[in-house]
Amino acid sequence: MLASRVRRALLVGLALMAGAVGGIRAQSAVVYGTVYDSIMDAPLANAAVFLWDSPYRAVTDSACGYRIEGFPAGGYRIEGFPAGDYSLLFFHERLGEMGASVGPHPIRLAPTDRLRVDLGTPSTFTLVSSECLLEPGSPGTGVIAGRVDDGSSGMGLPGAQVTLSWDVEGEPNPERLHLRTNSNGWYLTCDAPATMPISIATRFMDRQGRLWEVSVVDNQSSEAGFLLYELEPTQLFGRLLDAASGVPVTEAVVWLRGTSFRALTDNNGRFQMKDVPPGDYMLISDHLAYGTKMDTLAVPSGQTLSLEMMIDTRAIDIAPLTVIVDATSISERAMGGIKITAAAITKVRQVARDAADLMRSQHIPDVIVRRRDDGSLCVGFSTGQVRMMFNSGCVPMMVFLNDARASTDLALNLPPDAVDRMVVYKPIEAGLLFGLGGGNGVFMIYTKGN
Repeated sequence: MLASRVRRALLVGLALMAGAVGGIRAQSAVVYGTVYDSIMDAPLANAAVFLWDSPYRAVTDSACGYRIEGFPAGGYRIEGFPAGDYSLLFFHERLGEMGASVGPHPIRLAPTDRLRVDLGTPSTFTLVSSECLLEPGSPGTGVIAGRVDDGSSGMGLPGAQVTLSWDVEGEPNPERLHLRTNSNGWYLTCDAPATMPISIATRFMDRQGRLWEVSVVDNQSSEAGFLLYELEPTQLFGRLLDAASGVPVTEAVVWLRGTSFRALTDNNGRFQMKDVPPGDYMLISDHLAYGTKMDTLAVPSGQTLSLEMMIDTRAIDIAPLTVIVDATSISERAMGGIKITAAAITKVRQVARDAADLMRSQHIPDVIVRRRDDGSLCVGFSTGQVRMMFNSGCVPMMVFLNDARASTDLALNLPPDAVDRMVVYKPIEAGLLFGLGGGNGVFMIYTKGN
């Protein structure tokens, strides 16, 4: 009888203990995710993931066979630990091969929280630009780095010429900095002038890349990569007209920012620039009565480009720019994409503040619309972009306004009543249609009347 009572008491005690343990486990937090190899652009197996200064850890693709849906490898899961503040880290032999390390990822979890945190090795750009930490640049400078690839094979081009140029106030010719790519096709400068537009031209034997304009924040880094093809120069013919009267604007100075291409309008308001390399430029005009006006200009390869720039004595947000190209237009070349029709925009126009809200309201899978810490807007794709973990959650798309390359903030802040329709191209599709610059996707906005 006594043995039966003892046995019954033990069973009850074990049941209570199991319930208690189950309750504790039910209240514990869970962190999971995928560890990426940012250089190989693939999940990383057999990486040790752990919560610092605690016994809780996991190995990606360990015996538990944990998988993140859609990925064949690289998944981890840590559970059964108390809620609180932790530092999440990982280690893998790839980090040793790179001679690099990654810092802790701070996390905070409440009871029963399930938090996904994706981790990654440093990208090649991060490793290259980190060389500037050994020899920091002068005050007012930043880091620009990138890889120059052959457009046909995708192989890095060693010894390619990279020229950075920027306007200097009061000087007719820009300042230039000449660089060469290393054995892997990468170039680097730690002394790029900050807070000003910098034009980058690339060349290797008979191949060249489209000119690209970038800027860098003081003591920060910017990436600019290029694909080189056999491109032909374009002949540019233009005319400046008064926006109100249509009268030609004479003796105005017109130039392409960051280059030596500069002209003076004649008695008919006409100007020309010969042998302009293909690329995206900022076209600027300056006149005593009209002030300084500017607009974006996309120059194709081996064509004759004619344009009319309407300028006004008043301050205007967007100078009307009419471009006629003896080639297939962007809208005709870039078929496909996700089209947002005028009817779809009309449905949400009344509740939107700007073009960014119009895009956000469409709820397109994988497209994110986000406001950065500095207040600027960003539209990007979330999938397949490891760099988003290191870029405030948004790698921006290339933005076009009425088929012309445009400032992202300017385009996304357009009032809803001005927008007629929009088109979005995913990264793979955009990269094929628009080249390297479209590798993060392309967002095209068309205003009413276009």
